[in-house]
Amino acid sequence: MKAHRQANNEIARNTPSVLIPIQAEGFNAYVDAFALAEQWLVFISLAGHKDAVKAIKATLLTNHWVNVGVYDICLLPGRKYGTIVRTLPSGITHTAIFMKGDAQSQVHYALTANPGIPDADLYFRTVITHSAVPVHCGWKTWLYKRALKKKEIEPLTVQGVHGIKVSVDDESLAEDISASLNKGTLKKAFATVPLLHFTKTSSRV
Repeated sequence: MKAHRQANNEIARNTPSVLIPIQAEGFNAYVDAFALAEQWLVFISLAGHKDAVKAIKATLLTNHWVNVGVYDICLLPGRKYGTIVRTLPSGITHTAIFMKGDAQSQVHYALTANPGIPDADLYFRTVITHSAVPVHCGWKTWLYKRALKKKEIEPLTVQGVHGIKVSVDDESLAEDISASLNKGTLKKAFATVPLLHFTKTSSRV
């Protein structure tokens, strides 16, 4: 336990960001960044003594609850997760656990370490990555306002990162784009805009 306290004290001294205690099975470490969708883990970055970090990571990856500050968190059932582990020069172990993308899901999570990136950019990036509907970069503001109106964007609970939860419905998106093109609301950037039949290839111009 003395080694654990020394490692945690070293993190607190050398890291300028806000550190939040994380606890599981009697082990303690520190979190400098996380993103949650309600109680479900989207991303977390933690560091501490190697034994503590290993135990906390194992607790999370076996679908057990872990306490982070005022939050009790767990992996989202049905989603896959990846990990990145590295040992810092001081001997402290750093681990990142993140939710992997799911091509079969309509729900996606857009994260950035840059707080200056607006949600409209995060949403547009999500659409061009995960939707089969072709979109124009000049439509970014319209697309974002449409998504807000349809409640397809939800904020995440975050620390040290910024992110949103995005629901992508290709059929609804294509119909709304087509209607706005017909009304002249959007620039007609494509010769034709498909409504219902897509290939899973994102497009932008």
